[in-house]
Amino acid sequence: MERAYDKVYLEDAMSAVGAMLDYSVNTCGEDLAVFYDRFLASGVASFIYEANPRYLGGSSGIDLAHIVAQQTGRPLAGGRDLIDMGSPEYWTGWTLAYLSWYLNMDFRTMKERGLGAAEIFIRYPALHEADLSKSVGFACKQLSAAEKASNPLKLARKNAGMTQRALAAASGVTLRSIRAYEQGALSLRNAEFESVLSLSRALACPPERLT
Repeated sequence: MERAYDKVYLEDAMSAVGAMLDYSVNTCGEDLAVFYDRFLASGVASFIYEANPRYLGGSSGIDLAHIVAQQTGRPLAGGRDLIDMGSPEYWTGWTLAYLSWYLNMDFRTMKERGLGAAEIFIRYPALHEADLSKSVGFACKQLSAAEKASNPLKLARKNAGMTQRALAAASGVTLRSIRAYEQGALSLRNAEFESVLSLSRALACPPERLT
Protein backbone atom coordinates (compact mmCIF):
# COMPACT_ATOMS: atom_id res chain seq x y z
CA MET A 1 0.00 0.00 0.00
CA GLU A 2 1.18 3.52 -0.81
CA ARG A 3 1.85 5.60 2.30
CA ALA A 4 1.17 9.27 2.89
CA TYR A 5 4.91 10.08 2.94
CA ASP A 6 8.29 8.43 3.37
CA LYS A 7 8.66 6.44 6.60
CA VAL A 8 11.78 8.41 7.53
CA TYR A 9 9.47 11.27 8.60
CA LEU A 10 6.99 9.11 10.49
CA GLU A 11 8.56 9.19 13.94
CA ASP A 12 8.85 12.99 13.82
CA ALA A 13 5.23 13.33 12.74
CA MET A 14 3.95 11.00 15.45
CA SER A 15 5.98 12.74 18.15
CA ALA A 16 4.94 16.22 17.00
CA VAL A 17 1.20 15.51 16.86
CA GLY A 18 1.36 13.66 20.16
CA ALA A 19 3.23 16.51 21.85
CA MET A 20 0.86 19.07 20.32
CA LEU A 21 -2.18 17.42 21.90
CA ASP A 22 -0.48 16.80 25.23
CA TYR A 23 0.74 20.38 25.50
CA SER A 24 -2.51 22.01 24.38
CA VAL A 25 -4.61 19.96 26.80
CA ASN A 26 -2.42 19.33 29.83
CA THR A 27 -0.38 22.53 29.87
CA CYS A 28 -2.75 25.02 28.25
CA GLY A 29 -6.07 23.63 29.45
CA GLU A 30 -7.66 23.13 26.04
CA ASP A 31 -10.41 20.60 25.41
CA LEU A 32 -9.00 17.68 23.42
CA ALA A 33 -11.79 17.35 20.85
CA VAL A 34 -12.16 21.10 20.41
CA PHE A 35 -8.44 21.67 19.91
CA TYR A 36 -8.26 18.77 17.47
CA ASP A 37 -11.00 20.45 15.43
CA ARG A 38 -8.89 23.61 15.49
CA PHE A 39 -5.94 21.55 14.27
CA LEU A 40 -8.04 20.38 11.31
CA ALA A 41 -9.39 23.88 10.60
CA SER A 42 -5.96 25.55 10.79
CA GLY A 43 -4.54 23.73 7.79
CA VAL A 44 -1.70 22.30 9.86
CA ALA A 45 -3.18 18.82 9.64
CA SER A 46 -3.19 19.01 5.86
CA PHE A 47 0.38 20.31 5.76
CA ILE A 48 1.56 17.37 7.86
CA TYR A 49 -0.25 14.88 5.63
CA GLU A 50 1.20 16.55 2.53
CA ALA A 51 4.72 16.32 4.03
CA ASN A 52 5.30 20.07 4.11
CA PRO A 53 8.84 20.29 5.57
CA ARG A 54 7.95 23.24 7.81
CA TYR A 55 5.43 21.10 9.67
CA LEU A 56 6.70 17.57 9.09
CA GLY A 57 9.92 17.50 11.05
CA GLY A 58 10.47 21.26 10.97
CA SER A 59 8.33 22.16 13.98
CA SER A 60 8.03 20.74 17.47
CA GLY A 61 4.70 19.72 18.95
CA ILE A 62 4.67 22.90 21.04
CA ASP A 63 5.34 24.94 17.90
CA LEU A 64 2.44 23.20 16.17
CA ALA A 65 0.10 23.93 19.07
CA HIS A 66 0.89 27.65 18.90
CA ILE A 67 0.61 27.72 15.10
CA VAL A 68 -2.82 26.08 15.33
CA ALA A 69 -3.87 28.60 17.97
CA GLN A 70 -2.65 31.51 15.88
CA GLN A 71 -4.29 30.27 12.70
CA THR A 72 -7.63 29.71 14.43
CA GLY A 73 -7.72 33.06 16.19
CA ARG A 74 -7.35 32.23 19.85
CA PRO A 75 -3.94 32.10 21.56
CA LEU A 76 -3.11 29.43 24.09
CA ALA A 77 -2.93 30.20 27.78
CA GLY A 78 0.65 28.94 27.75
CA GLY A 79 2.75 27.61 30.58
CA ARG A 80 5.94 25.65 31.01
CA ASP A 81 7.07 23.83 27.89
CA LEU A 82 6.66 20.35 29.32
CA ILE A 83 5.55 17.26 27.43
CA ASP A 84 4.34 14.04 29.03
CA MET A 85 5.01 11.30 26.51
CA GLY A 86 3.04 8.86 28.65
CA SER A 87 -0.21 10.82 28.70
CA PRO A 88 -3.38 9.60 26.97
CA GLU A 89 -3.41 12.82 24.94
CA TYR A 90 0.14 12.25 23.68
CA TRP A 91 -0.74 8.66 22.77
CA THR A 92 -3.86 9.87 20.95
CA GLY A 93 -1.95 12.25 18.69
CA TRP A 94 0.89 9.78 18.24
CA THR A 95 -1.58 7.10 17.12
CA LEU A 96 -3.57 9.42 14.84
CA ALA A 97 -0.39 10.43 13.03
CA TYR A 98 0.56 6.79 12.56
CA LEU A 99 -2.91 5.87 11.24
CA SER A 100 -2.88 8.80 8.81
CA TRP A 101 0.45 7.60 7.44
CA TYR A 102 -0.42 3.91 7.44
CA LEU A 103 -3.88 4.31 5.87
CA ASN A 104 -2.72 7.06 3.50
CA MET A 105 -5.68 9.12 4.69
CA ASP A 106 -5.70 12.76 5.77
CA PHE A 107 -6.72 13.63 9.32
CA ARG A 108 -10.00 15.29 8.32
CA THR A 109 -11.20 12.30 6.31
CA MET A 110 -10.30 10.00 9.19
CA LYS A 111 -12.41 12.09 11.55
CA GLU A 112 -15.34 12.11 9.12
CA ARG A 113 -15.14 8.32 9.14
CA GLY A 114 -15.11 7.96 12.90
CA LEU A 115 -11.40 8.24 13.67
CA GLY A 116 -11.04 11.58 15.39
CA ALA A 117 -9.25 12.47 18.61
CA ALA A 118 -12.21 11.58 20.83
CA GLU A 119 -12.65 8.15 19.26
CA ILE A 120 -8.96 7.28 19.62
CA PHE A 121 -8.65 8.77 23.12
CA ILE A 122 -11.29 6.43 24.57
CA ARG A 123 -9.29 3.45 23.28
CA TYR A 124 -6.27 4.41 25.36
CA PRO A 125 -6.92 1.92 28.22
CA ALA A 126 -7.30 -0.99 25.83
CA LEU A 127 -4.64 -0.16 23.24
CA HIS A 128 -1.87 2.05 24.61
CA GLU A 129 0.31 -0.88 25.71
CA ALA A 130 -0.51 -3.01 22.67
CA ASP A 131 1.35 -3.23 19.38
CA LEU A 132 0.32 -0.60 16.84
CA SER A 133 -1.21 -3.37 14.74
CA LYS A 134 -4.05 -3.48 17.29
CA SER A 135 -4.79 0.19 16.68
CA VAL A 136 -4.70 -0.44 12.94
CA GLY A 137 -7.15 -3.30 13.38
CA PHE A 138 -9.52 -1.08 15.36
CA ALA A 139 -9.21 1.67 12.74
CA CYS A 140 -9.98 -0.69 9.87
CA LYS A 141 -13.10 -1.97 11.65
CA GLN A 142 -14.22 1.60 12.29
CA LEU A 143 -13.70 2.57 8.65
CA SER A 144 -15.54 -0.52 7.45
CA ALA A 145 -18.51 0.26 9.70
CA ALA A 146 -18.57 3.88 8.51
CA GLU A 147 -18.46 2.75 4.88
CA LYS A 148 -21.39 0.38 5.38
CA ALA A 149 -23.40 3.14 7.04
CA SER A 150 -22.77 5.60 4.22
CA ASN A 151 -25.13 6.40 1.36
CA PRO A 152 -25.72 3.23 -0.77
CA LEU A 153 -25.51 5.11 -4.07
CA LYS A 154 -22.29 6.84 -3.05
CA LEU A 155 -20.81 3.56 -1.84
CA ALA A 156 -21.71 1.75 -5.09
CA ARG A 157 -20.31 4.61 -7.16
CA LYS A 158 -17.02 4.64 -5.25
CA ASN A 159 -16.73 0.87 -5.52
CA ALA A 160 -17.18 1.25 -9.27
CA GLY A 161 -14.43 3.88 -9.38
CA MET A 162 -16.71 6.51 -10.92
CA THR A 163 -17.10 10.21 -10.27
CA GLN A 164 -20.55 11.73 -9.95
CA ARG A 165 -20.12 13.34 -13.36
CA ALA A 166 -19.11 10.03 -14.97
CA LEU A 167 -22.12 8.30 -13.43
CA ALA A 168 -24.42 11.00 -14.75
CA ALA A 169 -23.00 10.56 -18.25
CA ALA A 170 -23.26 6.76 -18.10
CA SER A 171 -26.75 6.60 -16.61
CA GLY A 172 -28.53 9.59 -18.13
CA VAL A 173 -29.56 10.72 -14.63
CA THR A 174 -28.68 14.37 -14.10
CA LEU A 175 -25.62 15.30 -12.09
CA ARG A 176 -27.81 17.50 -9.90
CA SER A 177 -30.06 14.55 -9.06
CA ILE A 178 -27.12 12.27 -8.27
CA ARG A 179 -25.70 14.86 -5.89
CA ALA A 180 -29.10 15.22 -4.22
CA TYR A 181 -29.46 11.44 -3.82
CA GLU A 182 -25.99 11.13 -2.29
CA GLN A 183 -26.48 14.06 0.07
CA GLY A 184 -29.86 12.77 1.22
CA ALA A 185 -31.79 15.75 -0.17
CA LEU A 186 -33.70 13.29 -2.38
CA SER A 187 -34.39 9.61 -1.74
CA LEU A 188 -33.91 6.95 -4.37
CA ARG A 189 -36.71 5.04 -2.65
CA ASN A 190 -39.09 7.69 -3.99
CA ALA A 191 -37.45 7.99 -7.41
CA GLU A 192 -38.89 6.68 -10.65
CA PHE A 193 -37.89 3.07 -11.15
CA GLU A 194 -36.39 3.94 -14.53
CA SER A 195 -33.88 6.23 -12.82
CA VAL A 196 -32.93 3.57 -10.29
CA LEU A 197 -32.59 1.00 -13.07
CA SER A 198 -30.41 3.33 -15.17
CA LEU A 199 -28.12 3.95 -12.21
CA SER A 200 -27.89 0.26 -11.37
CA ARG A 201 -26.99 -0.61 -14.97
CA ALA A 202 -24.28 2.06 -15.07
CA LEU A 203 -22.89 0.78 -11.76
CA ALA A 204 -23.31 -2.91 -12.67
CA CYS A 205 -25.17 -3.68 -9.46
CA PRO A 206 -28.72 -4.79 -8.55
CA PRO A 207 -31.23 -1.92 -8.17
CA GLU A 208 -32.04 -2.94 -4.58
CA ARG A 209 -28.43 -2.20 -3.53
CA LEU A 210 -28.99 1.48 -4.26
CA THR A 211 -32.01 1.95 -2.01
